[in-house]
Amino acid sequence: MEDKRTLDVQRPRGGARCRSRLPWLYAAAAVLLVAPVAGSQDDEAGAEAEPATVAEEIVVSANRYEVPASEVGSAVTVIEADEIERRNPVAVLDLLRTVPGTEVTHAGGPGKIATVRVRGGSGAQALVLVDGVRVNSVTGGTVDFAHLLAANIERIEVLRGPQATYGSEAMTGVVSITTGRGQAGLRLSGTGETGTHDHRRFELGLLGATDRWDYSVSAIDLSTDGVSHRAIEGGAVEDDPYENQTWSTRLGAAFAGDGRIDLRARSYRGDTAVDGFGLEDLNAMAAQDEDTVSLTVEKDLASFWRQTVRVGRTDATLLGTDPDTIWNNYEIRSEIRQIDLQSDVRLGTDNVLNLGLGTENRRGASAGTFDEEADLDSWFVQDQWSITDDVHVTAAVRGDEHSTFGSETSHRVTVSGGWSDGRGRVHGSYGTAFRAPNFNELYFPFSGDPNLLPETTEGFDIGVQQRLGDSGVTLDLTWFDIDFDQLIEFDLTSFTFGNVAQASSNGAEFTLRYRPDVTTSLEFSHTYNRTEDEATGNPLARRPKNRTTAVALLQPTARLAAAVMAAFVSDRTDSDGAVMDDYTKVDLHLSYSLSWLRPFVRIENLLDEDYFEVPGFVTPGRTIFVGLRLQRR
Repeated sequence: MEDKRTLDVQRPRGGARCRSRLPWLYAAAAVLLVAPVAGSQDDEAGAEAEPATVAEEIVVSANRYEVPASEVGSAVTVIEADEIERRNPVAVLDLLRTVPGTEVTHAGGPGKIATVRVRGGSGAQALVLVDGVRVNSVTGGTVDFAHLLAANIERIEVLRGPQATYGSEAMTGVVSITTGRGQAGLRLSGTGETGTHDHRRFELGLLGATDRWDYSVSAIDLSTDGVSHRAIEGGAVEDDPYENQTWSTRLGAAFAGDGRIDLRARSYRGDTAVDGFGLEDLNAMAAQDEDTVSLTVEKDLASFWRQTVRVGRTDATLLGTDPDTIWNNYEIRSEIRQIDLQSDVRLGTDNVLNLGLGTENRRGASAGTFDEEADLDSWFVQDQWSITDDVHVTAAVRGDEHSTFGSETSHRVTVSGGWSDGRGRVHGSYGTAFRAPNFNELYFPFSGDPNLLPETTEGFDIGVQQRLGDSGVTLDLTWFDIDFDQLIEFDLTSFTFGNVAQASSNGAEFTLRYRPDVTTSLEFSHTYNRTEDEATGNPLARRPKNRTTAVALLQPTARLAAAVMAAFVSDRTDSDGAVMDDYTKVDLHLSYSLSWLRPFVRIENLLDEDYFEVPGFVTPGRTIFVGLRLQRR
């Protein structure tokens, strides 16, 4: 009998594609993409883009309050909707690859486990928020970015360094992802794409706004034959297919003058074929479902006091099936319920006091092994003070009470001081943070220890930023240093998890950005990161010492747009001492505007680099995709 894998339906291996669970999406996308293009062509096809003022970035995550980037003391990178659209990535991890101080580790092709590390920490030591809701797994601690597609995302903020005001998991930074908000009018969009490895991607989007309401809806259906998960001596014998269905929505409304209510939801299901360690597995499958919902209400209660209430939940299930062995059959559930209250109180024109209360219920279960829950209550106080027009200081303290290990207190101080009419500034931050033990570490049979203490970290960064006149060039150089204590690792003497390790991570982040107008953006970054396990003196596993990235967003003519993304990663040492060679990965996106219709081509791994991000797990070679995007207002 011919071997088969199941992605919701049986599919002959190497044969016809499995049937999509969203056939309406294919049909609707086809109708959109073959619709006649109305309207005249641009009259200025070869015209150069007119110079325009580039607005200063607004940062939300750093101080949990909107402030201009020039007033932020912490190191933060903001990726906004325009850049996301021009780069046309499939997944969020493709955007994070070019963020300074951030490393993506992807164990294979599409749908395989992808982890994001910040400043040398582990994937579990960086907090990930989707619309303000925590999505880190309560069982394993990490976020699998392989399934998080980059559709209907308004902005991504990557905040680096210990972040006390966010509580558990924010030891090395915070990745905050915000769903898109509808704008005035009505816009309908559709995308169809095909490419190497029988890749198919269809996307529909609808967004708009009236005087009172705004809305956005997006749905994606993605499928690919992929590549073999494992690198097998003598060559792979089969591909490992992947499918993903994602939808997201945001509905907002104004009320009572300055009040606002936002309902946001994002849901995905990713199905992927997996292989065993060092061997092909013809029938093993893994399916991950995740649903995130948040409801946020904001309202001025007085001229000096704005109140925000957010209720959110995340539900995730990872299901493994394999008829050939019991080891690949599992069901793991992660649930988070959270309520956050934040009061922003103005104490005069130059001082804002932020007061927060929060409560979480975390539940984790692994079928046949454990089903546990924990409660986490918190409070924080932060003062933001503008000493002068150019000097801005914040000081914060947060307390957390965990139902298992007790209380933890964290602190954070930042400063941003400018000179030369705002063209240059120094910025710095100091903070402490912690990570609560995850449920696997606490309760897994025989190896878990319910008496574990939280991991803790203490770190600082200090940097200098300078704008070179009116040229559009900005330089930034930042030094950082982080110490980790009470790290939880598997103790080979007791065969249980324990607080047995200490580590350090330090280095520098350099960024050069050139933005002469709204159509052109060139950004170069280099991160030097030295990590050390203090018990052995060895570098932490899979942390490159040097990492260089570049992003070029260009518009040579009024119709033609190009995006080039490149990353060089130096050699890394794995946990067993094996050295992974350095590599360079270059991606290219070209598009041509024809009124409503925009044909495009994407090339990933343009240089056809042969490399590993995780030893033994194959990364795809050069892959080419072509597609059409329709936008109608």
